[in-house]
Amino acid sequence: MKICHVCGVECEDNAELCAVCGADLTKTEQAEEDANVIKNPVLLATFEDVVSAEIFKDILTDNGILYSCDSDTADGAMQVTFGGSFVSENIYVNEEDFEIADNLYKEFIENEPEFDGEFVFDEEFEEE
Repeated sequence: MKICHVCGVECEDNAELCAVCGADLTKTEQAEEDANVIKNPVLLATFEDVVSAEIFKDILTDNGILYSCDSDTADGAMQVTFGGSFVSENIYVNEEDFEIADNLYKEFIENEPEFDGEFVFDEEFEEE
């Protein structure tokens, strides 16, 4: 008898789908191990700035590093607290990817532009 990896019910040895939940029973254990899952998550960074967090998540993705974060929601909406401030965002990576991800984070922080709140426009862009 096969045991369904999703719901745990016993299935016939020749079954391709679980009779209870419909899970694909033809997947091998190796295929499950190769799935995009963070097995040993460790905290890499906490961002107060939502924009910087999104940029850094793109950097991780571009470098093939899986991550998870507190603000991941099904609809991708940002979290906003009472009063309109944004919630800080913790980003986690696999323990085995931590060293590479930490180097990317340090490089990102060193090169991140800082804005002092004042924007200076060239004369051609000023409103008349």
